[in-house]
Amino acid sequence: MVQEQGIVPNPLTEQELKKLVLDSINAATYAETLETYHALYGHMDRGIETDDVIHGLEGEWKFERQPQFNRDCWQWKYYIDTETVDGDPITIVIAVDSWRREFTTVTRWRQN
Repeated sequence: MVQEQGIVPNPLTEQELKKLVLDSINAATYAETLETYHALYGHMDRGIETDDVIHGLEGEWKFERQPQFNRDCWQWKYYIDTETVDGDPITIVIAVDSWRREFTTVTRWRQN
């Protein structure tokens, strides 16, 4: 369902998003509920495992770019600049449902 009207909610700050992400990781079985099929299997050649994503989201990170609002899904998409377990830089893209306090990892890639 596409919501074509309404007031776009403000994006979360880095601090607000970090709290939401940590609360969500602690409340769920991450691998089963918080990654899309694309994130898990769409780019196996990138060599980024679920453990790398969890490590990156639980550790220090910053916005890689400004959040983007998706009107089709009526949610914000955040680009997170962080690192893998081995310390390699990666970007993780998450879609956030602020009302339900949940997020989904959409994709992830290595930074050049």
